[in-house]
Amino acid sequence: MSRHLLLAVATLAFPITASAQFSYEPPGTLMSPNGSAPTSRGYTDDRVFAPEMRFPMESAPAFLNSQIYAPGGYMGPSGGQCDSRNYDYPWFDNYCEARRWSMPLCPSGTGHQGQDIRPATCEDDVHWIVAAEDGTITNIGSYSVYVTTADGTRYDYLHMGSVAVSVGQSVSQGQRLGRASNEFGGTATTIHLHFNIRQNVSPHGSVYVPTYTSLIDSYEELSGPPAYRAQWVRQSFPLASTRFDVTAGEEIAGFIEFTNQGAETWRPGQVFLGTTEPRDGASPLQASDWVSSSRAATVESETAPGEVGVFRFSVRAPDAPGDYPQFFNLVREGEAWFSDQGGPVDDLIQVRVESVESGTSCEDSPWRCEGTSRVRCEGGVLEREPCASTCMDGACVDRVDNDGDGSFVPEDCDDNDPNVQPGRPEICEDGIDQDCRLGDALCAVSPDAGTPDGGADAGADAGRDPGATAGCGCRVAPNNDLPGIPAVVALGLVAWRLRRRRRS
Repeated sequence: MSRHLLLAVATLAFPITASAQFSYEPPGTLMSPNGSAPTSRGYTDDRVFAPEMRFPMESAPAFLNSQIYAPGGYMGPSGGQCDSRNYDYPWFDNYCEARRWSMPLCPSGTGHQGQDIRPATCEDDVHWIVAAEDGTITNIGSYSVYVTTADGTRYDYLHMGSVAVSVGQSVSQGQRLGRASNEFGGTATTIHLHFNIRQNVSPHGSVYVPTYTSLIDSYEELSGPPAYRAQWVRQSFPLASTRFDVTAGEEIAGFIEFTNQGAETWRPGQVFLGTTEPRDGASPLQASDWVSSSRAATVESETAPGEVGVFRFSVRAPDAPGDYPQFFNLVREGEAWFSDQGGPVDDLIQVRVESVESGTSCEDSPWRCEGTSRVRCEGGVLEREPCASTCMDGACVDRVDNDGDGSFVPEDCDDNDPNVQPGRPEICEDGIDQDCRLGDALCAVSPDAGTPDGGADAGADAGRDPGATAGCGCRVAPNNDLPGIPAVVALGLVAWRLRRRRRS
Protein backbone atom coordinates (compact mmCIF):
# COMPACT_ATOMS: atom_id res chain seq x y z
CA MET A 1 0.00 0.00 0.00
CA SER A 2 1.40 3.42 -0.92
CA ARG A 3 2.30 5.96 1.75
CA HIS A 4 -0.30 8.46 0.45
CA LEU A 5 -3.11 5.90 0.35
CA LEU A 6 -2.19 4.60 3.79
CA LEU A 7 -2.38 8.06 5.36
CA ALA A 8 -5.67 8.77 3.61
CA VAL A 9 -7.24 5.58 4.99
CA ALA A 10 -6.02 6.37 8.49
CA THR A 11 -7.30 9.95 8.31
CA LEU A 12 -10.74 9.17 6.91
CA ALA A 13 -11.32 6.74 9.76
CA PHE A 14 -11.18 9.66 12.21
CA PRO A 15 -12.86 12.89 11.01
CA ILE A 16 -11.48 16.07 12.49
CA THR A 17 -13.80 18.48 14.26
CA ALA A 18 -12.88 22.10 14.91
CA SER A 19 -14.49 25.02 16.67
CA ALA A 20 -16.23 27.31 14.19
CA GLN A 21 -15.03 30.64 15.54
CA PHE A 22 -11.77 31.95 14.11
CA SER A 23 -9.33 33.29 16.68
CA TYR A 24 -5.59 33.76 16.85
CA GLU A 25 -2.79 34.54 19.25
CA PRO A 26 -1.00 37.90 18.75
CA PRO A 27 1.91 38.11 16.29
CA GLY A 28 5.10 36.66 17.74
CA THR A 29 3.31 34.28 20.12
CA LEU A 30 4.99 30.92 19.55
CA MET A 31 3.99 27.49 20.80
CA SER A 32 6.33 25.88 23.34
CA PRO A 33 7.59 22.31 23.73
CA ASN A 34 5.18 19.66 25.00
CA GLY A 35 2.21 21.99 25.05
CA SER A 36 3.56 24.28 27.77
CA ALA A 37 2.54 27.94 27.98
CA PRO A 38 3.17 29.89 24.74
CA THR A 39 5.74 32.66 24.71
CA SER A 40 6.09 35.95 22.83
CA ARG A 41 9.56 35.43 21.47
CA GLY A 42 8.86 35.92 17.77
CA TYR A 43 8.35 38.97 15.56
CA THR A 44 5.73 40.93 17.49
CA ASP A 45 5.04 43.84 15.13
CA ASP A 46 1.59 43.75 13.48
CA ARG A 47 2.75 45.14 10.13
CA VAL A 48 1.12 43.43 7.14
CA PHE A 49 3.87 42.78 4.60
CA ALA A 50 1.57 41.54 1.80
CA PRO A 51 -1.73 43.45 2.16
CA GLU A 52 -3.08 42.47 -1.28
CA MET A 53 -2.43 38.74 -1.12
CA ARG A 54 -5.04 35.98 -1.17
CA PHE A 55 -4.97 33.26 1.46
CA PRO A 56 -2.92 30.40 -0.04
CA MET A 57 -5.44 27.66 0.79
CA GLU A 58 -8.36 27.58 -1.63
CA SER A 59 -10.97 27.21 1.09
CA ALA A 60 -11.42 27.56 4.85
CA PRO A 61 -10.97 26.38 7.51
CA ALA A 62 -7.22 26.20 7.85
CA PHE A 63 -5.05 26.07 10.95
CA LEU A 64 -1.72 27.72 11.73
CA ASN A 65 0.41 26.07 14.39
CA SER A 66 3.74 24.39 14.95
CA GLN A 67 4.83 21.16 13.28
CA ILE A 68 7.38 20.64 16.08
CA TYR A 69 5.60 21.58 19.30
CA ALA A 70 2.01 20.56 18.47
CA PRO A 71 0.77 16.96 18.74
CA GLY A 72 2.59 14.81 16.22
CA GLY A 73 5.73 16.92 16.39
CA TYR A 74 8.82 15.39 17.90
CA MET A 75 8.77 17.95 20.75
CA GLY A 76 4.99 18.04 21.10
CA PRO A 77 2.58 16.50 23.60
CA SER A 78 1.16 13.01 23.12
CA GLY A 79 -0.96 12.42 20.05
CA GLY A 80 -0.38 12.19 16.33
CA GLN A 81 -0.46 14.79 13.58
CA CYS A 82 -4.21 14.17 13.05
CA ASP A 83 -4.99 15.07 16.67
CA SER A 84 -8.02 17.38 16.84
CA ARG A 85 -5.93 19.94 18.75
CA ASN A 86 -4.05 20.63 15.51
CA TYR A 87 -7.32 21.40 13.76
CA ASP A 88 -8.72 24.00 16.10
CA TYR A 89 -8.33 27.69 16.85
CA PRO A 90 -6.57 29.81 18.03
CA TRP A 91 -3.84 30.16 15.44
CA PHE A 92 -0.21 30.39 16.52
CA ASP A 93 2.59 32.25 14.78
CA ASN A 94 5.70 30.20 14.03
CA TYR A 95 7.84 32.61 12.03
CA CYS A 96 11.04 32.81 14.13
CA GLU A 97 10.40 29.44 15.79
CA ALA A 98 13.72 27.93 16.88
CA ARG A 99 15.94 27.03 13.91
CA ARG A 100 19.59 27.74 13.01
CA TRP A 101 18.89 29.51 9.73
CA SER A 102 19.83 33.18 9.54
CA MET A 103 16.70 35.35 9.96
CA PRO A 104 17.64 39.00 10.55
CA LEU A 105 14.08 40.11 11.42
CA CYS A 106 13.79 37.56 14.23
CA PRO A 107 14.74 38.70 17.76
CA SER A 108 17.40 35.99 18.01
CA GLY A 109 18.69 36.54 14.46
CA THR A 110 17.83 32.95 13.55
CA GLY A 111 14.60 31.04 13.14
CA HIS A 112 11.88 29.44 11.05
CA GLN A 113 11.51 31.20 7.72
CA GLY A 114 7.74 31.19 7.25
CA GLN A 115 4.47 29.76 8.49
CA ASP A 116 3.12 26.22 8.63
CA ILE A 117 -0.53 25.87 7.58
CA ARG A 118 -2.61 22.74 8.08
CA PRO A 119 -5.55 22.30 5.68
CA ALA A 120 -9.14 21.75 6.82
CA THR A 121 -8.59 18.05 7.56
CA CYS A 122 -5.68 15.66 8.00
CA GLU A 123 -6.08 14.24 4.49
CA ASP A 124 -3.12 13.96 2.16
CA ASP A 125 -3.21 15.39 -1.37
CA VAL A 126 -6.85 16.57 -1.10
CA HIS A 127 -6.93 20.30 -0.28
CA TRP A 128 -5.98 22.76 -3.04
CA ILE A 129 -3.33 25.43 -2.61
CA VAL A 130 -3.60 28.59 -4.72
CA ALA A 131 -1.50 31.56 -5.85
CA ALA A 132 -1.42 34.41 -3.36
CA GLU A 133 -0.92 36.97 -6.14
CA ASP A 134 -0.52 37.18 -9.89
CA GLY A 135 2.99 36.11 -10.84
CA THR A 136 5.30 33.72 -12.63
CA ILE A 137 6.44 30.24 -11.59
CA THR A 138 10.18 30.80 -11.14
CA ASN A 139 11.19 27.47 -9.59
CA ILE A 140 9.87 23.98 -9.01
CA GLY A 141 11.93 21.62 -6.88
CA SER A 142 11.26 18.19 -5.48
CA TYR A 143 8.99 19.69 -2.82
CA SER A 144 8.87 23.44 -3.53
CA VAL A 145 7.19 25.90 -5.90
CA TYR A 146 8.14 29.59 -6.11
CA VAL A 147 5.78 32.28 -7.43
CA THR A 148 7.42 35.67 -8.10
CA THR A 149 5.27 38.77 -8.64
CA ALA A 150 5.92 41.77 -10.88
CA ASP A 151 7.28 43.81 -7.95
CA GLY A 152 9.73 41.03 -6.97
CA THR A 153 7.88 39.58 -3.99
CA ARG A 154 8.43 35.83 -3.91
CA TYR A 155 5.94 33.39 -2.43
CA ASP A 156 7.34 29.94 -1.57
CA TYR A 157 5.10 26.88 -1.29
CA LEU A 158 6.65 23.75 0.22
CA HIS A 159 5.41 20.17 0.61
CA MET A 160 2.75 20.31 -2.13
CA GLY A 161 1.59 17.25 -4.00
CA SER A 162 -0.09 17.04 -7.42
CA VAL A 163 1.74 20.16 -8.63
CA ALA A 164 -0.39 21.65 -11.44
CA VAL A 165 1.98 24.33 -12.83
CA SER A 166 5.31 24.51 -14.65
CA VAL A 167 8.37 26.79 -14.58
CA GLY A 168 7.86 29.96 -16.61
CA GLN A 169 4.07 29.74 -16.44
CA SER A 170 2.09 32.87 -15.57
CA VAL A 171 -0.49 32.35 -12.84
CA SER A 172 -3.30 34.54 -11.59
CA GLN A 173 -4.30 35.20 -8.00
CA GLY A 174 -6.33 32.26 -6.72
CA GLN A 175 -5.17 29.84 -9.43
CA ARG A 176 -4.58 26.28 -8.24
CA LEU A 177 -0.92 25.33 -7.82
CA GLY A 178 -1.11 21.90 -6.15
CA ARG A 179 -2.49 20.14 -3.09
CA ALA A 180 -1.48 20.15 0.58
CA SER A 181 0.64 17.08 1.18
CA ASN A 182 3.62 15.69 3.08
CA GLU A 183 6.14 15.75 0.23
CA PHE A 184 9.70 16.29 1.42
CA GLY A 185 12.00 15.14 -1.32
CA GLY A 186 11.46 11.44 -0.63
CA THR A 187 11.09 11.72 3.16
CA ALA A 188 7.62 12.30 4.55
CA THR A 189 6.79 15.25 6.76
CA THR A 190 3.40 16.16 8.26
CA ILE A 191 0.48 17.12 6.01
CA HIS A 192 0.70 20.88 5.70
CA LEU A 193 1.83 23.81 3.59
CA HIS A 194 4.98 25.66 4.56
CA PHE A 195 4.50 29.21 3.24
CA ASN A 196 7.22 31.89 2.89
CA ILE A 197 7.21 35.49 1.70
CA ARG A 198 10.52 36.97 0.54
CA GLN A 199 10.89 40.74 0.09
CA ASN A 200 13.47 43.49 0.26
CA VAL A 201 13.64 45.06 3.71
CA SER A 202 16.07 47.88 4.44
CA PRO A 203 18.83 47.55 5.58
CA HIS A 204 18.85 43.74 5.30
CA GLY A 205 18.17 43.34 1.58
CA SER A 206 16.14 40.38 0.32
CA VAL A 207 14.94 38.37 3.33
CA TYR A 208 12.08 36.19 4.49
CA VAL A 209 9.51 38.49 6.07
CA PRO A 210 6.80 37.66 8.62
CA THR A 211 3.77 36.02 7.03
CA TYR A 212 1.44 35.78 10.02
CA THR A 213 -0.43 39.10 9.83
CA SER A 214 -0.76 38.83 6.04
CA LEU A 215 -2.30 35.40 6.51
CA ILE A 216 -4.70 36.71 9.16
CA ASP A 217 -5.92 39.53 6.90
CA SER A 218 -6.30 37.31 3.85
CA TYR A 219 -8.03 34.56 5.86
CA GLU A 220 -10.62 37.03 7.09
CA GLU A 221 -11.23 38.07 3.49
CA LEU A 222 -11.81 34.39 2.72
CA SER A 223 -13.85 33.35 5.74
CA GLY A 224 -15.14 36.61 7.23
CA PRO A 225 -14.08 38.47 10.40
CA PRO A 226 -14.35 36.99 13.89
CA ALA A 227 -17.51 37.64 15.88
CA TYR A 228 -15.84 39.98 18.37
CA ARG A 229 -12.86 42.18 17.56
CA ALA A 230 -12.18 45.87 18.19
CA GLN A 231 -9.71 48.64 17.53
CA TRP A 232 -9.01 51.34 20.07
CA VAL A 233 -10.00 54.80 18.83
CA ARG A 234 -9.35 57.19 21.72
CA GLN A 235 -9.85 57.71 25.44
CA SER A 236 -10.57 60.75 27.56
CA PHE A 237 -8.24 59.49 30.27
CA PRO A 238 -4.55 60.30 29.80
CA LEU A 239 -2.43 57.63 28.18
CA ALA A 240 -0.30 55.61 30.56
CA SER A 241 2.81 57.51 29.46
CA THR A 242 1.32 60.74 30.90
CA ARG A 243 1.17 61.33 34.66
CA PHE A 244 -2.47 61.39 35.78
CA ASP A 245 -2.67 62.93 39.27
CA VAL A 246 -5.97 62.46 41.10
CA THR A 247 -6.63 63.48 44.71
CA ALA A 248 -7.17 60.45 46.95
CA GLY A 249 -10.88 59.58 47.07
CA GLU A 250 -11.75 61.75 44.05
CA GLU A 251 -13.67 60.29 41.08
CA ILE A 252 -12.89 61.40 37.52
CA ALA A 253 -15.40 60.59 34.76
CA GLY A 254 -14.30 59.69 31.24
CA PHE A 255 -14.70 57.25 28.36
CA ILE A 256 -12.89 54.91 25.99
CA GLU A 257 -13.99 54.42 22.38
CA PHE A 258 -13.50 51.38 20.13
CA THR A 259 -14.39 50.58 16.53
CA ASN A 260 -16.36 47.37 16.11
CA GLN A 261 -14.24 45.28 13.70
CA GLY A 262 -16.11 42.03 14.28
CA ALA A 263 -19.17 40.45 12.70
CA GLU A 264 -21.55 40.85 15.65
CA THR A 265 -23.38 43.95 16.92
CA TRP A 266 -22.40 45.06 20.44
CA ARG A 267 -25.36 45.46 22.79
CA PRO A 268 -25.62 47.01 26.27
CA GLY A 269 -25.61 44.37 28.97
CA GLN A 270 -23.68 41.97 26.72
CA VAL A 271 -20.40 43.67 25.78
CA PHE A 272 -18.39 45.10 28.67
CA LEU A 273 -15.10 46.81 29.38
CA GLY A 274 -13.45 44.36 31.76
CA THR A 275 -10.27 44.36 33.79
CA THR A 276 -7.24 42.44 32.52
CA GLU A 277 -3.71 41.55 33.63
CA PRO A 278 -5.20 39.54 35.23
CA ARG A 279 -8.60 39.12 33.66
CA ASP A 280 -11.55 39.71 35.98
CA GLY A 281 -9.33 41.09 38.73
CA ALA A 282 -10.92 43.48 41.23
CA SER A 283 -9.65 46.94 40.29
CA PRO A 284 -8.31 49.46 42.83
CA LEU A 285 -9.76 52.17 40.56
CA GLN A 286 -13.39 51.00 40.90
CA ALA A 287 -15.72 53.99 41.15
CA SER A 288 -19.37 54.33 42.13
CA ASP A 289 -20.64 53.96 38.52
CA TRP A 290 -18.89 50.63 37.76
CA VAL A 291 -21.01 47.56 36.96
CA SER A 292 -18.81 45.49 39.28
CA SER A 293 -15.26 45.47 40.61
CA SER A 294 -14.07 43.88 37.33
CA ARG A 295 -16.47 45.52 34.84
CA ALA A 296 -16.00 49.26 34.39
CA ALA A 297 -18.85 49.78 31.92
CA THR A 298 -21.05 48.26 29.24
CA VAL A 299 -21.27 49.70 25.75
CA GLU A 300 -23.37 52.88 25.72
CA SER A 301 -25.63 51.86 22.82
CA GLU A 302 -25.97 49.20 20.13
CA THR A 303 -22.86 49.33 17.95
CA ALA A 304 -22.98 47.61 14.56
CA PRO A 305 -19.85 46.40 12.75
CA GLY A 306 -17.87 49.40 11.53
CA GLU A 307 -19.37 51.77 14.10
CA VAL A 308 -17.67 53.28 17.15
CA GLY A 309 -18.81 52.11 20.59
CA VAL A 310 -18.44 54.28 23.70
CA PHE A 311 -17.73 52.98 27.20
CA ARG A 312 -18.26 55.65 29.88
CA PHE A 313 -17.05 55.18 33.43
CA SER A 314 -15.19 56.92 36.24
CA VAL A 315 -11.99 56.07 38.04
CA ARG A 316 -11.55 56.67 41.75
CA ALA A 317 -8.12 57.41 43.22
CA PRO A 318 -7.47 54.98 46.09
CA ASP A 319 -7.11 56.43 49.57
CA ALA A 320 -3.48 55.36 49.86
CA PRO A 321 -1.14 57.55 47.77
CA GLY A 322 0.71 55.74 45.01
CA ASP A 323 0.75 54.59 41.40
CA TYR A 324 -2.23 52.49 40.25
CA PRO A 325 -2.07 51.09 36.71
CA GLN A 326 -5.10 49.23 35.36
CA PHE A 327 -5.45 47.39 32.02
CA PHE A 328 -8.79 46.91 30.30
CA ASN A 329 -10.21 44.95 27.38
CA LEU A 330 -13.59 44.19 25.86
CA VAL A 331 -15.48 41.02 26.66
CA ARG A 332 -18.69 39.51 25.32
CA GLU A 333 -19.96 38.19 28.62
CA GLY A 334 -20.20 34.43 28.71
CA GLU A 335 -18.73 34.00 25.21
CA ALA A 336 -15.31 35.49 24.50
CA TRP A 337 -12.67 38.03 25.38
CA PHE A 338 -11.92 40.14 22.33
CA SER A 339 -8.18 39.48 22.67
CA ASP A 340 -8.87 35.80 21.96
CA GLN A 341 -10.46 36.71 18.61
CA GLY A 342 -7.93 39.16 17.24
CA GLY A 343 -7.67 42.15 19.49
CA PRO A 344 -6.91 44.34 21.13
CA VAL A 345 -4.47 42.44 23.32
CA ASP A 346 -4.96 42.38 27.08
CA ASP A 347 -1.96 44.55 27.94
CA LEU A 348 -2.68 47.46 25.59
CA ILE A 349 -5.56 49.59 26.95
CA GLN A 350 -4.56 51.20 30.22
CA VAL A 351 -5.61 53.91 32.66
CA ARG A 352 -2.88 54.77 35.15
CA VAL A 353 -3.78 56.91 38.15
CA GLU A 354 -1.34 58.55 40.56
CA SER A 355 -3.25 58.99 43.82
CA VAL A 356 -2.03 62.09 45.67
CA GLU A 357 -2.89 63.30 49.15
CA SER A 358 -5.50 66.02 49.55
CA GLY A 359 -3.95 69.43 49.85
CA THR A 360 -0.80 68.49 47.95
CA SER A 361 0.56 71.64 46.36
CA CYS A 362 1.92 71.92 42.83
CA GLU A 363 4.09 74.35 40.90
CA ASP A 364 2.22 76.87 38.79
CA SER A 365 2.04 75.78 35.15
CA PRO A 366 0.06 76.63 31.99
CA TRP A 367 -2.79 74.51 30.67
CA ARG A 368 -1.74 71.08 29.36
CA CYS A 369 -3.73 68.15 28.03
CA GLU A 370 -4.49 65.01 30.01
CA GLY A 371 -6.52 62.87 27.65
CA THR A 372 -9.54 64.93 26.60
CA SER A 373 -9.28 67.18 29.66
CA ARG A 374 -6.91 70.07 30.25
CA VAL A 375 -5.17 70.74 33.55
CA ARG A 376 -3.00 73.45 35.06
CA CYS A 377 -1.58 74.48 38.41
CA GLU A 378 -2.75 77.90 39.57
CA GLY A 379 -1.77 79.29 42.97
CA GLY A 380 -0.45 75.89 43.99
CA VAL A 381 -3.81 74.22 43.28
CA LEU A 382 -4.32 71.67 40.48
CA GLU A 383 -7.26 72.59 38.24
CA ARG A 384 -8.88 70.15 35.81
CA GLU A 385 -11.31 71.15 33.05
CA PRO A 386 -12.97 68.43 30.95
CA CYS A 387 -13.27 69.31 27.26
CA ALA A 388 -16.55 68.72 25.46
CA SER A 389 -14.70 67.13 22.52
CA THR A 390 -10.92 66.87 22.87
CA CYS A 391 -7.82 68.73 24.01
CA MET A 392 -4.90 69.84 21.84
CA ASP A 393 -1.91 71.91 22.96
CA GLY A 394 -3.64 72.77 26.23
CA ALA A 395 -6.83 74.06 24.59
CA CYS A 396 -10.28 72.50 24.27
CA VAL A 397 -11.10 72.05 20.57
CA ASP A 398 -13.68 70.27 18.46
CA ARG A 399 -12.64 66.92 17.03
CA VAL A 400 -11.42 67.39 13.48
CA ASP A 401 -12.27 65.01 10.62
CA ASN A 402 -11.83 67.12 7.50
CA ASP A 403 -11.78 64.16 5.10
CA GLY A 404 -14.80 62.38 6.61
CA ASP A 405 -13.06 59.01 6.98
CA GLY A 406 -14.11 58.53 10.60
CA SER A 407 -10.59 59.05 11.96
CA PHE A 408 -9.67 62.19 13.83
CA VAL A 409 -6.49 64.15 14.43
CA PRO A 410 -4.01 63.59 15.89
CA GLU A 411 -4.47 59.82 15.22
CA ASP A 412 -5.19 60.59 11.56
CA CYS A 413 -1.80 61.69 10.23
CA ASP A 414 -3.31 63.27 7.06
CA ASP A 415 -6.82 64.52 7.70
CA ASN A 416 -7.21 65.79 4.14
CA ASP A 417 -6.93 62.33 2.54
CA PRO A 418 -9.67 59.75 3.29
CA ASN A 419 -7.30 56.96 2.19
CA VAL A 420 -4.95 57.75 5.07
CA GLN A 421 -5.87 56.71 8.60
CA PRO A 422 -4.82 54.13 11.21
CA GLY A 423 -5.67 50.62 10.06
CA ARG A 424 -5.47 51.33 6.30
CA PRO A 425 -3.43 48.86 4.18
CA GLU A 426 0.03 50.29 3.50
CA ILE A 427 1.07 50.66 -0.17
CA CYS A 428 4.82 50.46 -0.62
CA GLU A 429 6.96 53.30 -2.00
CA ASP A 430 4.17 55.61 -3.13
CA GLY A 431 5.30 58.46 -0.89
CA ILE A 432 2.27 58.06 1.41
CA ASP A 433 2.01 56.63 4.92
CA GLN A 434 -1.46 55.09 4.53
CA ASP A 435 -1.57 53.43 7.95
CA CYS A 436 -0.07 56.34 9.95
CA ARG A 437 2.51 54.07 11.51
CA LEU A 438 6.11 53.87 10.34
CA GLY A 439 6.20 56.00 7.20
CA ASP A 440 6.04 54.76 3.63
CA ALA A 441 6.90 51.04 3.35
CA LEU A 442 9.64 49.73 1.07
CA CYS A 443 8.68 47.56 -1.88
CA ALA A 444 10.31 44.26 -2.67
CA VAL A 445 13.01 43.91 -5.29
CA SER A 446 13.62 40.86 -7.43
CA PRO A 447 15.43 38.46 -5.10
CA ASP A 448 18.03 35.91 -6.02
CA ALA A 449 16.63 32.71 -7.43
CA GLY A 450 17.83 30.71 -4.45
CA THR A 451 18.60 27.02 -4.55
CA PRO A 452 15.70 24.63 -4.90
CA ASP A 453 14.86 22.53 -1.87
CA GLY A 454 18.23 21.82 -0.29
CA GLY A 455 20.01 25.17 -0.03
CA ALA A 456 19.90 28.04 2.42
CA ASP A 457 16.47 29.10 1.16
CA ALA A 458 14.94 25.72 1.72
CA GLY A 459 14.95 25.48 5.49
CA ALA A 460 11.29 25.01 5.98
CA ASP A 461 9.55 22.84 8.45
CA ALA A 462 8.56 19.36 9.63
CA GLY A 463 10.75 16.31 9.24
CA ARG A 464 14.14 16.94 10.80
CA ASP A 465 15.83 18.23 13.92
CA PRO A 466 16.29 21.98 14.51
CA GLY A 467 19.96 21.72 13.58
CA ALA A 468 19.33 20.19 10.19
CA THR A 469 21.01 21.98 7.28
CA ALA A 470 18.08 21.43 4.96
CA GLY A 471 14.39 20.69 5.19
CA CYS A 472 11.94 21.75 7.79
CA GLY A 473 13.68 21.45 11.12
CA CYS A 474 11.39 18.97 12.85
CA ARG A 475 10.33 15.40 12.53
CA VAL A 476 7.04 13.64 12.93
CA ALA A 477 6.38 11.95 16.25
CA PRO A 478 4.86 8.47 16.34
CA ASN A 479 1.16 8.71 15.55
CA ASN A 480 -0.83 7.70 18.63
CA ASP A 481 -4.30 8.64 17.44
CA LEU A 482 -5.14 5.75 15.09
CA PRO A 483 -6.88 2.96 17.12
CA GLY A 484 -9.37 0.84 15.26
CA ILE A 485 -7.59 0.75 11.89
CA PRO A 486 -7.57 -2.76 10.44
CA ALA A 487 -4.53 -4.74 11.49
CA VAL A 488 -3.05 -4.85 8.02
CA VAL A 489 -3.13 -1.05 7.83
CA ALA A 490 -1.63 -0.69 11.31
CA LEU A 491 1.20 -3.05 10.42
CA GLY A 492 1.80 -1.10 7.24
CA LEU A 493 2.04 2.10 9.24
CA VAL A 494 4.61 0.55 11.58
CA ALA A 495 6.72 -0.72 8.70
CA TRP A 496 6.56 2.63 6.92
CA ARG A 497 7.60 4.49 10.08
CA LEU A 498 10.56 2.16 10.62
CA ARG A 499 11.75 2.72 7.06
CA ARG A 500 11.34 6.48 7.50
CA ARG A 501 13.32 6.53 10.74
CA ARG A 502 16.20 4.65 9.15
CA ARG A 503 16.34 7.27 6.39
CA SER A 504 16.29 10.26 8.82
